[in-house]
Amino acid sequence: MAHPANRTTTDFISRFGIEAPMSFSGIVRAPWFASVAAVSAVALWGLAFPLIQDGLVYFSPVMLGFLRFLSASLVMVVVLLLLYPASKLKETFLREWRSLLLLGALYVTIPNIAQNMGLEHGTSSIASVIQSSGPVMTLLFATLLLKERLTVVKGVGSIIAMTGTVLLIANGGLSLQDEDFVSNLLILASATSYGLAWVSAKRMLERSPPMIIIGMSLMLGTMMLAIAVPFEPDSMAVFDSDSMTTLLLLGVLCGAGSSVLYLYSLEREEVSRMAFYIYLMPLFASIFAWLLRDETVALWTAVCGVIIIAGVAIAERGGHRSKASGP
Repeated sequence: MAHPANRTTTDFISRFGIEAPMSFSGIVRAPWFASVAAVSAVALWGLAFPLIQDGLVYFSPVMLGFLRFLSASLVMVVVLLLLYPASKLKETFLREWRSLLLLGALYVTIPNIAQNMGLEHGTSSIASVIQSSGPVMTLLFATLLLKERLTVVKGVGSIIAMTGTVLLIANGGLSLQDEDFVSNLLILASATSYGLAWVSAKRMLERSPPMIIIGMSLMLGTMMLAIAVPFEPDSMAVFDSDSMTTLLLLGVLCGAGSSVLYLYSLEREEVSRMAFYIYLMPLFASIFAWLLRDETVALWTAVCGVIIIAGVAIAERGGHRSKASGP
């Protein structure tokens, strides 16, 4: 039997006495499938930005975050029960529950509230570009909190990436009365939370299967979103066919689906290649925003995006492991 940390889709199909077709099994285990999974995960992260903006027509920011990750959590429950024995899940939770709560807050609750509030008045292209600075946030927090060595290459790359981020955020002024500036600050807070999340989870991910850690933290983060819902001013929820379709796409595909695909590919791809895929997130976000919302990308946003991604690429050449910073 495969070790739980290395099980794949074909492994849990066999648990029900069903033999996976050879063609399907071969595709899943093919070297190129990991690349397809990685690109698909990043594309779904990009798709989430315009879908969140659509969802905010029907739901208030906290309510949208809760309902989105409620559906994602239900999918992850099924995935975890199929991939791992209940005893393994219980053992991991009892050992890691404090760290899982912290990760749930930093990976789900805080960044999604901030991001959803930011996207009320912001654009998908700007939000995705700011979010792409997430790996540098992780690097900086790892240096400050884990005392990891900051090399010259990492330092130069970080400065370049943060310069591009500041230029984009400050474009148009630094007034808290400016909705665009406040929106950009909220997106930056979201990216910062994602970066801190991966640092807080580093040791936990080293001793436990990543799928369990991310799945459980997603559920706990959703529970904290549920607690926050009653305290949201002007809470709103409109349920119809359009809003439910948006919720399912955000939760099942952009939430749970992207997590499974990314973790699958992360275990099989080289870190440098995974970093390259993450750089594509602003491109996918801009394309989907154009297709779904007729949103165009401003020249200044594109310029700052190039600066940020160049800085992240340089910083990660210093050897730091790339982590996702997705919506």
